[in-house]
Amino acid sequence: MQASGKIFLTVALKIFFLMVLAVCGVSAEFVYTDRHFVRYDSGVVYDTELGLEWFAGPDRGTSWEEANSWVVGLDEFGGGWRMPIRSELDSLYHVGDGVNNITYLLTNSGYWIWAGNTRNSSSKWIFSFSYGGEGWNGQPPDDGGRALAVRQRTRY
Repeated sequence: MQASGKIFLTVALKIFFLMVLAVCGVSAEFVYTDRHFVRYDSGVVYDTELGLEWFAGPDRGTSWEEANSWVVGLDEFGGGWRMPIRSELDSLYHVGDGVNNITYLLTNSGYWIWAGNTRNSSSKWIFSFSYGGEGWNGQPPDDGGRALAVRQRTRY
């Protein structure tokens, strides 16, 4: 009985979000939801609480420079992407989510995500999803940092 309740809730949420999208004139479909996150079939993840859209970079270790280049060059889905700031990364951190405390809707096997703000050319801000720590780091962690692109949803 409990499993059928979860299925009903999942279907009800999908119908609700499709109705919201239709009212807003959006023709995109979503694949999954996780708390207040909606993942569209394009891979874009929408945070319904903060109005942010997220897009996961290549799931491999990268330097800050590689992550920044990827984000700056990202023209998918209308462009306007940037690297996240610390508080935006902190809003994604939730103990127990996915494998590494970040929603499973953002495909990412690493624990470290690069932020866009930097102190100087040799130190870059990085956020750890393994324990919620953050700090400046001149070199990528052993497993490499990962890139996420973010933008404020301005449509609708």
